[in-house]
Amino acid sequence: MRPMMESWLADMHAKAGEKQCALSIVEGALANIGDVTGRSWESELHRQRAHILLTLDPSKLGEAESHLKKSLEVARAQSAKSLELRAATSLAELWRTQGSPDEARALLEPICRWFDEGAETADLKRARDAQTALH
Repeated sequence: MRPMMESWLADMHAKAGEKQCALSIVEGALANIGDVTGRSWESELHRQRAHILLTLDPSKLGEAESHLKKSLEVARAQSAKSLELRAATSLAELWRTQGSPDEARALLEPICRWFDEGAETADLKRARDAQTALH
């Protein structure tokens, strides 16, 4: 549970404007992942790192994209559908801002179709909003 809690702590620091501290916490959590439980949150840590990097330095698009792809890869390998939805949404949003809406749409649409229930969850709402912005 520690990586998940560290992720939450980093999120609070980021929201408080302490982005460098948040990044340090996420990087430390990623560096210390070693057990099965910790690995279950690895995808989210990569996604979170990408977001923090972009807020610290918007020119780090390539590094952020790499972490989002890693987040997606880890979620898929773990069959973690909710985390895959989060990673895909973040990557699709990044691709849209980079002028690649077709790739973003191709990534996000099939994943959104998996979810029959939970239409009111924040993650699914965000994904559907991202889809709408792609059309």
